Order: sequence, then C-alpha cells, then structure tokens
Amino acid sequence: MKITLPTDVTLSYDIYGPEDGPVVVLVPGQHQASLFETMQVPQLTKAGYRVVTFDLRGVHPSEETPPPYTVELLGKDLAALNEALELGPCTYIGYSVGAMILLELAMKRPDLIERAALIGVPWKPGKLQQAIQAEAVDRLRNGHKVPALLEGAFRAMYLFGPRALNRDQFIGPYLDGLAGLAESGGHGAIGHAEASTAFRPGDEEVAAVRVPLLVVGMEHDIVAPRHLSRELADLIPTAEYTEIRNCGHASLLEKPTEVNALVADYLRSGKVGVPRGSRRPAESRPEEN
Repeated sequence: MKITLPTDVTLSYDIYGPEDGPVVVLVPGQHQASLFETMQVPQLTKAGYRVVTFDLRGVHPSEETPPPYTVELLGKDLAALNEALELGPCTYIGYSVGAMILLELAMKRPDLIERAALIGVPWKPGKLQQAIQAEAVDRLRNGHKVPALLEGAFRAMYLFGPRALNRDQFIGPYLDGLAGLAESGGHGAIGHAEASTAFRPGDEEVAAVRVPLLVVGMEHDIVAPRHLSRELADLIPTAEYTEIRNCGHASLLEKPTEVNALVADYLRSGKVGVPRGSRRPAESRPEEN
C-alpha cells in the first residue's frame, strides 16, 4: 500500500495482524528495505500485535525524493505516517538509522510514543565511525561505483562480529547473495548517508527525553559501539540497556533469535529479560577507551 504524506513524500507501507491488536511500528535501517518483515512480523502477529512496516523515503517502493535528507525529516515522515494512519501513541522498534529516527521522534514528538526499542543506534560516532560515514558520502556524491561483491565484503568487516565472520556457513551465503546485486547509489543512498552523518543530538536534548526506551547494544558493534549505547541509556532517566553478546551491528541477520527474544519480552512486560546470548550492563566487562 502507498500513502502520500504532508511531508511531500509517498511512502510504501503494510499492516499485518489483528485489527484490534496493540500497534507496533517497525522502523528499518539506512537505505534498507525492511528486513523486519521476514525476521519479526510472523512472531509479532502470532502474539496478537498489529504490525506496521514501511520503507523510508528514498527506498523503493517508497518515493526516492532528491537529497538532502536529514534525520529530522525522516522523523517528520514517521510522525506524519502515524497521524495519517491514526495510530496514536504506540510501540516502535527501530534498527540502526531507524533507531536514530526514533530517538529524534522521542525528542520532538514524544506524544506519539508509548515506548520504543532502539537497536544499534549510532547516535554519537567516534573518529572511526565518522571516517566510515565520510567515505560513503564522498563515494556516493561523486558517483564512484564499487562492485557489489567488493562493497559487501568490506561492509561485512564492520557489520558482523568475529564469530560470524569466521563461520563459513554464515558468511558464505551472505557473500554468495551479493553476486547479483547492483552497486549502491541513487537519491536514497546519498540522502540516508548524509542524514546519518549530520545527526548529532546534544546530550542535554537527549537527557530531556522522558518516554520509556530500551537501548540494545551489540558486543562487537563497530557502527554503534556498545559503550556509546550504554551512554545513551544512562543519559535518559526512562531508558534501560541490554546487550547481545558475540554479535556485530547487523544483529537482525547475525542473531535474529536473540533479537526476537528481546523484542518479545519487552513487548510482553515492558521490562527486559536477558535471553540466551545476551547480558545486562551490570555484569563485569572491560572498559572501552
């Protein structure tokens, strides 16, 4: 289904599950068709939730408007979608840039959020993350084409944890699936890269958030390092933190069972259980510099 919003964009969306079920909106990552549909929708609808999925501005079949994009604009799109569908305050689950959009929504439109789970939110990039972002923006702006296999192999090094990278049965199908893909590019890819790079919320603005949040970090996340995910949760009085062990940034692919367990427990109780393979921050851990 498609809907044209007051933010001058037409978005593609789908709704699954019972009409009277509690609403859960799934917010995908940067220039990424919703992986949630295969990873989480069946579990959520089976549990009785009414699930809304959509593709961000710039991701087919949503409209690819020309850049510039900002996280603020993508947050306004989400707010407009909520209001157009008359969802009211509801639960959201966001991954990566989708989690950034939810942080923006929590700061600007808390009236639309009942609670939200932010998985791998890259809200405060360090030098390495800034370099990765700058490379992507420069390459896309200048139209530099990288073969899909090469780009995918490079991304794998910072998206997956060491265990996944060294398991042929995991990484083999991932690499095989890249062979037929086109090189990344287009308005959406540039727009999302620029939006992600420009998003720099201040600590005071973040600390003013008062909606219930679950911040999920991954032990080996390079894109959104776990110590910064913990810092985000510590800044917000209504947030709590949990962590998925032995996992990189691409947790939806690498550890879908653990992600689903966290989401299910959070939706069921509003509190966070620690499924197998995960841990709370209170456990002993080495300090990051």
